[in-house]
Order: sequence, then C-alpha cells, then structure tokens
Amino acid sequence: MRGRRRRLALAAVALALVAGALAGLDALRVRGELRAARAELAQGRVATARDRLAGLSAKRPGAVGGAVDYWLGICESIRGRPDAALDAFGRVPVGFPFDPVGAFHEASANLRRGRLRPAEDRLERLLRRGSGGLDEARDLLRRLYVIQVRIDDAMDLMRSSLGTSRDPLRLLKELADLGRGSLPLDGLAQTLEQAGRMAPEDDRVWLGRARLAMLQGRWEEADHWLLRCEQADADPPIWRARLDWALGAGRPEAAAAAIRRLGPDRLDRAEILELRSWFAERAGDEEAERRSLERLLQVDPASTRALECLAAIAGSAGEEEAAAGYRERKAVLDRNLERYRWRLQDPNALRAPDQAMEMARLADAIGLREEALAWCDLALASAPRLPAALELRARLDRPASPEPDDGGESWGRLLELADRVPPTRDEEPSSPVRFEDDADRAGLSFTYENGETPYRRLPEPLGGGVALLDFDGDGLLDVFAVQGGAFPPEPGSPCRDRLFRNRGDGTFEDVSESSGISEFAGGYGLGVTVGDIDNDGHPDLFLTRWRSYALYRNRGDGTFEDATEAAGLGGDRDWPTSAAFADLDDDGDLDLYVCHYAAWDERRPRLCRDEATGVYISCNPLEFAARPDHLFRNDGGRFEDVSPSAGIVDRDGRGLGVVAADLDDDGRVDLYVANDMTANVLWRNLGGMRFEDVAEEAGVAGDAGGGFQAGMGVAAGDLDGDGRIDLAVTNFFGESTTYYRNLGGGLFHDSTNRIGLEAVSRSLLGFGLVMFDANNDGLLDLASANGHVSDYRPNFPYTMPTQLLLGGPGGRLVDVTHRAGPPWAVPRIGRGLAAGDLDNDGRIDLLLLSHNQPIAYLHNQTQGGHFVGFRLEGRDSNRDAVGTRVVVRAGGRSWVAERVGGGSYQSASDPRIHLGIGKATVIDEVEVFWPSGHEDRLRNLPVDSWYLIREGAAGADRIGRDRPPDS
Repeated sequence: MRGRRRRLALAAVALALVAGALAGLDALRVRGELRAARAELAQGRVATARDRLAGLSAKRPGAVGGAVDYWLGICESIRGRPDAALDAFGRVPVGFPFDPVGAFHEASANLRRGRLRPAEDRLERLLRRGSGGLDEARDLLRRLYVIQVRIDDAMDLMRSSLGTSRDPLRLLKELADLGRGSLPLDGLAQTLEQAGRMAPEDDRVWLGRARLAMLQGRWEEADHWLLRCEQADADPPIWRARLDWALGAGRPEAAAAAIRRLGPDRLDRAEILELRSWFAERAGDEEAERRSLERLLQVDPASTRALECLAAIAGSAGEEEAAAGYRERKAVLDRNLERYRWRLQDPNALRAPDQAMEMARLADAIGLREEALAWCDLALASAPRLPAALELRARLDRPASPEPDDGGESWGRLLELADRVPPTRDEEPSSPVRFEDDADRAGLSFTYENGETPYRRLPEPLGGGVALLDFDGDGLLDVFAVQGGAFPPEPGSPCRDRLFRNRGDGTFEDVSESSGISEFAGGYGLGVTVGDIDNDGHPDLFLTRWRSYALYRNRGDGTFEDATEAAGLGGDRDWPTSAAFADLDDDGDLDLYVCHYAAWDERRPRLCRDEATGVYISCNPLEFAARPDHLFRNDGGRFEDVSPSAGIVDRDGRGLGVVAADLDDDGRVDLYVANDMTANVLWRNLGGMRFEDVAEEAGVAGDAGGGFQAGMGVAAGDLDGDGRIDLAVTNFFGESTTYYRNLGGGLFHDSTNRIGLEAVSRSLLGFGLVMFDANNDGLLDLASANGHVSDYRPNFPYTMPTQLLLGGPGGRLVDVTHRAGPPWAVPRIGRGLAAGDLDNDGRIDLLLLSHNQPIAYLHNQTQGGHFVGFRLEGRDSNRDAVGTRVVVRAGGRSWVAERVGGGSYQSASDPRIHLGIGKATVIDEVEVFWPSGHEDRLRNLPVDSWYLIREGAAGADRIGRDRPPDS
C-alpha cells in the first residue's frame, strides 16, 4: 500500500514536471510569437502582426501578463479600428506599464470613440511618470485640451515640451497663434457634437461644450453643461471652468465658490492678485483694486491688463503723470508683442542665430520666459558660443528672488474681498425687439458684387458701403448703394451705383438715371460718405473707389453733377476706404478725411495660399506697404491736401474705419481711425488744422490684452450713459469688438470684458458697426455686420449673422440676435451698415450691404418706449452741424448725443440725432452746443416727434410725421 502511494506521488511529480516543461515551452512559444508579431509591426506588416496576435489572444487570454492584448490594441488602432483596439486594451490588466506608444494608441482609440476623459487620463498618467519619446503623446494631449477649449492647459503643456521638442519652431508659432485666440470654433463644435453622440456620458465632452459656449458668450448654455460636470465628479479643470464662467458672466458669488473649491495651491500668486483686483472693482473699492494691480505688476511686469487698469484708475484720479507712465509701459509691450507675432508668420526665416536672438529678446520683453529660453537654445544650436545667447539664458535660468511668505495673507484678502461683493441680481430682460427684412417689399433691389474669384485677391473681401441721406429735401431718408463689379474695373466702365428715392409710403424708386448718377464715370466702388460741402442745404456724396475718388454735388433739383475734378479730387488715389466729413478748422465748412489701405498691384497681383490645404486665401495685409491717409481742407468747394502740414502722418496704418467727434470735450472735432493689424490712431485736434496722434496716451491704440487688432469699423456714442462719447471698433475673428469707455480728459479704458462684449463678439469678424437705440428704452445698443475674408470651412465660419446687442445699465450688453427677428439669423458676408429712421416712425432701422447677396432693409417693428429726434442746421457752424452736442433731460434722466462724421465701415448713417427716452412723456429741456460756441436751449417739447433746430433760432420746428399713438 505504502509502495503504491509512493509510485502515485512519483507519477504526479513526473506529470507536474512534464506539465511545467510543456507550459514553459508554450510560454516560450507565445513569447516567440509575440516577438515575431512585434517584428512584423516594425516592418509595417500591421495586418499580419494583428492576425498573429489575435490568434494568440484567443487561445491564451491574458498571455505574457497582458502584453499580447496590449500589442493587439496597438495594431487595431493603427488599422483605424478603435472599437477593436479598445476591446483589446480593455483586457490588459490594471497596472500594466503602458509605454508612450501604447498610451498614444489607447488614447487615440478613445478619442476616435468620443471618450475624452479616459484618453486624457491615460496620457496625463504617462506624462507624470516621465520617459523618452513623449512628443506624440504630448501632441495628442494638447489636442484633447484644445477640443475641450482648455487653452491655458494646452499652452502650458506646449511650453513644457519646448526644450525636448523635435520641432520647436512649429511649437513656438502654434503657441503664438493660440495666444491670439485663433481657434477653429466651427470645427471644435462639430468634434464635440460627434463626441457627444458617441460618448454621451463623458464629462470632458460636457466640459468642452461648456467652454465653447463660454467662448461665444452663451452663458446659460455653458452653465447647463458645467452643472452636469459638477454633479458627476467635479475636479480642478471643472472648477477652473466654473471660475472662468463666473468672471465672464459677471457672477462674483459663483467666482468665490469656485475659488474656494480650487484652493490656494491651484492658483498662483499672479492669479490671486488678478482675482483680488476683479473683486475689488466690483466691490467699489478702488484703493484695494489699485494695490492688487500694483502688486500684480511686481509679480508679472508684462501684465498689459494691469497696466491698462492702473492707467484708468490714475487718470480718473487726475494723476496724469502716473497714467501716462502706465500707458507708455503698455505701449512698449504692445509694440514688442506685435513685432514678435509678425516675425513668427515665417518661423523658418528665424533659424539664423541673430534672428533667433532677436526673438529671444522680444519674448523676454513681453514676459514669455519659456519661449525666450527656446529661442536661446535655437541660437546656441547653430552658434554654441554666442555670448548674447549664453548671457540671456543664464539670466533666465537664474532662480527668481523668492517672494516673502505672506502667511496666506494674499489668499485671505482675496476671500475677504470676495465675501464683500453683493450677490448678482438678475437684470430684468430688456423689452423685446423685432425687425423684418422689407427690402423686397420696399423695392430696394440691389446686390453688391465684389468681383470674387477663387484667388481671394486682397481687395476682393473689403468693398461695399451704403449711405442714408435726404437728397431731395422732403424729410425722408433716401438710400445710396455703392457697387463693385468686375475687378479690376474696365476703363470707361459705366457707373453702376444706385440711388433710391424714398416715396414715403414704405417703398423706394430707383432714380439713378433721373438723378444723373448713371451717366457718371464708373469704377470699382468701395465706400461712401455724405456731407453738405457748400452749405447750400443739399447733401453731397463722396465715394471711394479702387484708385479713385468721386464727388457728386447735389444741385438741389433732384440731380447731381460730377464735381470730382473741379474739387481737386481727381487722379490716381491708390486704395481708399472709409471717409468722414467734419469742420476740422472751425471755418464753417466741411473738410474731408479719407482712409487709405495698402499698396497692392492689380497688374502683378500677389496671391496667398493656406499652407495646410493649398486653398487661396486673403493675404496678410502687413505683407504690403501701408498707404497714407489724407486730410483735405475745404477752400470754397475745392479740397486741398494738407495732410503733412496738419501732422497727419501714419506711415504704417492701413485705415479701414474713421469717425469724427469731439472725444476730449475741448470743443474741437477729433478723428479716430481703425487700422488693420497695426495701432489705431486718435488724431487730437490742436486747432488751426493741426493734429497729433494721442492714441497710445489715450488708451485706444490697442486692447487691454496687449498688441494691436485688425480694426475694421468704428462707432461713437455714449454707450454707458455717463455723458461722454465712447468708442467701439470691430476686429478680426478671435479678437472681439473692442469697447473704449471715455473717462474724460482725453483718456479711455478698454472695458470690453466689463460690459460683456468680449465673449459674444469673439467668434465674429466684424465690419460695419453702429450704436443706436433699437427699442427706445434710453440705452444705446450695438449692431455689427459680419463675415470672414477667407473661406476656411469647415473649421471656421465664412458667412456670419448680423449681431444685435441690447444695452443695459452701465453699458452692459446682452446678445439678442437669435430673438430679434429672422433677418438677424441670415448668414452673410456683411460689410456696410447704416442706421436711420427710414419711415420717420421714431424707430431706427438698418441698411446692410453684403457681398453677392441682396441688400437687407432691417425694418424696426419694435414696440418700445418714446423717442425724440433732431435735425440740426448750423448757421455760424457748418450747416451739417457735425461736432454739435445735444443734451436732453426728461423724466429725471439725461442723455448726451453728438452729431458725428463718418462712422461704421465705408457707410453713412442718418445725419439726424435720435434718442430713445423710455417712459418719459415730456422733454423737460434740450441744450444744443454748436461748434461755433453758440448754445441754444429749448424746453417742454412733446415726445415722439422729429424737430428741426436751427443754430440761434428761438425754438424748434416739428418735422416729419409723428409716430402713430398705437405703435
């Protein structure tokens, strides 16, 4: 019995040894198969490797500790089969050491299935562990961050990889593009929508949707997605987004809650100080705001926003020297930032050591430490002993002087300020507005043809203007539309501009032939402005065309004569754009300012292509020399170019928009010019037909974020209701329209973000711009014509809706585009925009000129408040009364308006002054301050009427027709 047990034991041992041997042989075979599959994969035989690995996985699940499934997942990912790849990766045991290749492919597969969260988690774990060969993983994680619109995270990741990147020049350019806000919003929206369909419960998809909505000012939609994120499992990126939402939407209580969730360890010193200044401003504690900003400048000397705010605070306090110092510091940063961005347009030209060092110095000057280090390294790669590079790199590598530990004082002060700001009270919604496009019914049949070709020649995207004027003196606004046509125009081509007479019954008739307009010489029309150049009471027309001007003098009998040559305005005029009439020398007649753009040769046209697609695009205007603007003095109906003697010298400006108004309250009309991609210009009128550019000192050369924008159209008006004339400028896609609040004393402050304008206009490329009261509630509103200059679809929008923003207390704007009527939703290539009351019903209408689409007559049907309107007629002042300021008091409130020259984009609005006065039923007092110095006062005027006020007259005459009582 005992012998039998021993034999059985020996047999068992033998069997075990045999089984072990067989298992060992099988493991060796599996490992051999795995090595063979990896070799096949390295040779590019992906399908063969995949089949081998799939067979192994089926027979030996979990073989080689999960390595078989791991490599099978890589193969499936390479073959573009994300579901199969994720099935294979899902069988890999937890804790398996994913290397950069596997992490990249698993994340790629998850991304293709819309699963942003697991893709992000895998890549972040890999990067935290650290190893070589991470470039592809970093690029993919950066893409994930961009999809989620986490731009700061993407830029931080890119900066961290500059030192190890195989292509630092590409990274440096992409960093600059991201920093400028160049995001493919339409492409991101499509990506997130598709991801949402595939992975509806992925919270990073929700986060991306929230941030995309925030970027476009859709605060309610963003709040919806953020609430879903918070209810799932809110982590620091979620609370960062909530903080950004609160700052953008003006919700201090939500900002305070998000700050507490993040804690002091997730906010650096500069962020804490910036937040302190934000809360201090909303608490009305100017001293705390100032201290926070001054401390912020010590931490971050390149903070242009801190400099902008401190200049505004100092200016408001009458500290002119301090304000000027802050403005100058910001101006230096703006210029350096623009030089840095512009030179990066062709990064390959910067490989030479001296060029790289110039970029390193610029990056250092604007506070981009990591970028400066990367440029030093690029210089040293070609010139290892370059002294300037070694010196700068040593300084940048030197540890910064440690800041004294304040024992949490900065954090404590932040929380204290946050608790002092009262909760936000939801504003009552503005009265509804309604517009209809009545162009067809009214007989306004016109389409601007821009001569578009597939080559996107530089002049093609920029033409188109419309003017409102009462050319026949019947008290009704008529319409003049500029025509483009084939480009370049054929010599001797007929005039195809159109003049439409207002019949007064809601319809218009084309009187281009009977008025003589059709008989004049034609050309490729760009813009138009209106002014009574000879003070005869009849408005004249000035047109800008490709390489020419045209001046049409109104005879007063319903016809015009071509006075271009007689007025001294003939000859080759290169590329003019917008223009403005104003009495700039106080002699009682209208002078003329004309913006000019760039030197572009239609005979030898330079064309540009998109690097990625090869498609023709509109060239960067900075690649072409700027053409100088011109100022013409009116000498008895003949215009003399006095630009140099008047000080109008802007050698690098590419002017697109101009408005003439008294912007410093000294009684003289100034000129504000929007330049494309260079500093805007504010020509301060010194008297005696002399001007100086004070844009930098005044704070209107660029925006608070630093650098210069692509300025297009301009508008002037008292948007915030404080009695001073503010400015607004439309800019390029990604830059937003900029609002400059007038602080008085010739100083302005970029308050774009403060009034809610930045986010809602960032995803538009604006041209025409008007301030007007759409609903007669006594608050100015803002409308812009929009459309891109190049077709980058599907990543960027090409056609865009016209935008309507309703004003609220303090000038805060609310986007009501989607509920203002069907015409606002129509996508267009919008350019010219003019505002005026075309039917004299007291409600301001809009005329919109777009490329290759019918003109739009946005007829205002809003049931709003009361109004009062004035047609001003100068006597000692210019008859058009440009530069006249009107103050209206009614119902315990007051309003200020000015008769400006120019404005919008290549267009002319209603020359009359219109003011919505809300619920007031009687005009208590009207004060009129004429350019001549004369003042008129009128009292107890009925509302809902248009009045003619003549300079020096005893009263006002009611004109036009009153609005029907039931309207």
